[in-house]
Amino acid sequence: MLGPHRVAPDTVLIPRLVPVGGGFGYVNSMVITGREPVLVDTGAAAHRENWLEDVFSVVDPPDVRWIFISHDDADHVGNLPVALDLCAHATLVTAPLRYPLTHPHHRVQHITDGESFHAGDRVLTAVRPPLYDAPTTLGLYDDRSGVYWSADCFGAIVPTPTVNSSDLPADDHLDALHHFATTLSPWHAWLDPILFGAYVDRVAAMELTAITTAHGPTITGHRIPRAFDTIRKA
Repeated sequence: MLGPHRVAPDTVLIPRLVPVGGGFGYVNSMVITGREPVLVDTGAAAHRENWLEDVFSVVDPPDVRWIFISHDDADHVGNLPVALDLCAHATLVTAPLRYPLTHPHHRVQHITDGESFHAGDRVLTAVRPPLYDAPTTLGLYDDRSGVYWSADCFGAIVPTPTVNSSDLPADDHLDALHHFATTLSPWHAWLDPILFGAYVDRVAAMELTAITTAHGPTITGHRIPRAFDTIRKA
């Protein structure tokens, strides 16, 4: 329903909206169009034709140098094999996957929380989001643009299709964010609320211009601190 959308001068969200009840859910991915272009997650196989069309309207496959995978749930790696085949010069950057790929190991670079890699004109850092379900989940922070890819965290099922949460009334978006965070996903169980709060503060302290998520609209501007407040309450 919505095509590629620029969230920063060198960052393009690839949104895919799906009807959920009376609203809209998201299966997003992202392209960083810097000196060494990066694909961030690869969507679901069910959306392959549209995903390939959208992604490669933004960047040519031979130019892609990196493919970052936040975790290997099916809606994040659904098009990874075909992306690796088409993007022959790309290195896969990810935590160790539960379902190892058959591609050559020299094309895989493992990364853990807090580690970084250089993608031409920027440094990209793996930063685990405050909430996640798959145990190997990593977000991705771009020091050049200030965009943070939060994987499943900050997702929201919204009443109106949009790529930016600012297009929605604040209460509608924050209620949807809270609902997603508290009822819709089997999140990692934080046993210590003080530790969880410190983890939220760690991510909130980064210099953020936008939070992009696989399962909701992009969060920018004054909505960012309010989104973190909502996650803390969750």
